Amino acid sequence: MKILSVIEAFGHGGAQTVLLDVVLSLPEHQHRVVHYSRANGIEAEKTFLGKLRAAKIECIETHWNSLRDQSLRTQLLGDFSPDVVMFHWWGKDPWMPWVLADREGAPTFVCVMHHAVYPARAGYDRYVLVSRSQLPQVANLEQHRVVVIPNGVDLARFPLPNVPRNHPHRPFTVGRLSEMRAGKIPETWLNTLASFHLDDVRYVLAGGGALLPKLREAAAELHLEGRVCFPGYVPRDAVPALLETFDVFCYVTSSALECSPLAILEAMAAGVPVVAEARGGIPEIVVDGENGLLAHSMDEIRNHLRRLRDDVALRERLARGARATAERFSLANQMASYRRLMADLESRRHHIELPAIEVSMEKT
Repeated sequence: MKILSVIEAFGHGGAQTVLLDVVLSLPEHQHRVVHYSRANGIEAEKTFLGKLRAAKIECIETHWNSLRDQSLRTQLLGDFSPDVVMFHWWGKDPWMPWVLADREGAPTFVCVMHHAVYPARAGYDRYVLVSRSQLPQVANLEQHRVVVIPNGVDLARFPLPNVPRNHPHRPFTVGRLSEMRAGKIPETWLNTLASFHLDDVRYVLAGGGALLPKLREAAAELHLEGRVCFPGYVPRDAVPALLETFDVFCYVTSSALECSPLAILEAMAAGVPVVAEARGGIPEIVVDGENGLLAHSMDEIRNHLRRLRDDVALRERLARGARATAERFSLANQMASYRRLMADLESRRHHIELPAIEVSMEKT
């Protein structure tokens, strides 16, 4: 089949990573990618573009109007007439005139939902959720059009971790990896860390973004410079080595509601226990007492970190559970689910009825 993958902006993030993984992991299909990065004021991720170029997959940057109008689409896509169009959706639908146009000879439209709040627009043929926490967003739609395919982590990037970890020459390290922007990290996160009074703990806040200068200033004002490290933007290839230095992955957001955060899955693949808020789709990944600890307040976050610092046996048990969880949420399992979806869509295009698919996230 010919698959056209479309996204609003092809920067560095979870939705973009899923798009890239789907395109590169399903080479039996013909692929093309379209994005509107500059039109949205965002610089496209160079490493992602490089991977597509290396795989000889055309990646077109344009304006969203190019897909709204049939003549402009023809100019843009040339002789590439897609069988399936996968919109990696982040709450906006600038392409709806195409989705709602006359369906005679039209491709199958799939909405891959990465946003955690907005209801999905009607009109797509299929809706892919990355978390069951998104089910209320499609409650008004025909449920046979909905399938759940959780995000997956490429285990080949993460060798089996050493448990117990042996870092005799550094303090207990609590890390996180995310964009440093409003919504993703609380602006007052350094104040919160200082209020924990865990004086023998080192914190690593990795990632780039608009809030990074403010966070660095806060660390200086709070006299935390020697205890808080800001590596800045971390390329994807360098993530495993960074996570190897963490004893715990602590993930707290301000307003962002996460569905299936790849950062948490990558931490688990590296054998790092997770401390996180019990919000959104996180409880579908982090099972309290099995691969990490869940919290409902900052007091609980502090207590969990103290407990993991002091209880080596608990930390090692959760580390093993984290890796086992990552193996369930593997890229291989994710792509197997997408292959089932593609086979189902192809059969329906040829009017061959197969049983409706439903991807479970239950333990196997």
